Amino acid sequence: MLRIVLSALLSLSVLACTVKPATDYLVEHDFSQYKDFAFVRAPEDAVASIDSSRIESAVVAQLKQKGLRQTDVKSADLLVDYRVDSATELESFGSSLGFGVSRGRGSIAMSTPTRYRERKYGKLVLEFLDPASQSIVWSSISQSQLKETMGPDKRAEFITKQIDLMLSTYPPQPK
Repeated sequence: MLRIVLSALLSLSVLACTVKPATDYLVEHDFSQYKDFAFVRAPEDAVASIDSSRIESAVVAQLKQKGLRQTDVKSADLLVDYRVDSATELESFGSSLGFGVSRGRGSIAMSTPTRYRERKYGKLVLEFLDPASQSIVWSSISQSQLKETMGPDKRAEFITKQIDLMLSTYPPQPK
């Protein structure tokens, strides 16, 4: 019985740690009109990243599950654009906290961080464009970090999971 309770608590804690992506869309827009999609063409001089194929595969799988068909850019009624935005954060280390007691006296001491390190990471951005209106109708930004130190298998798993989360609420349900 204890194992079942511990397994359930562990599962709930893992689910609670999942950071939901930030999603925005045109509220009054009719998303049921979209049947075909295509990826926005990259500029001719652009170099495709290794992650591009991972992102496209994950998006294609999700949109096909939702009933959309992949087609060429000229006949698509929905265009998909994606990118990995780079971001940084400062990480401090070296701070300490100490307690001391001596002959009836107590004290607390704290030192500030002595060193900082800049960590770079990527954030997945996914946008859907309506070619007729030439505007973005839906977008989602992953709030989890695609870290530079991830290996190929970990990156592929991360991208698939994030795209699944990002597209979990597409198409938005009318209110």
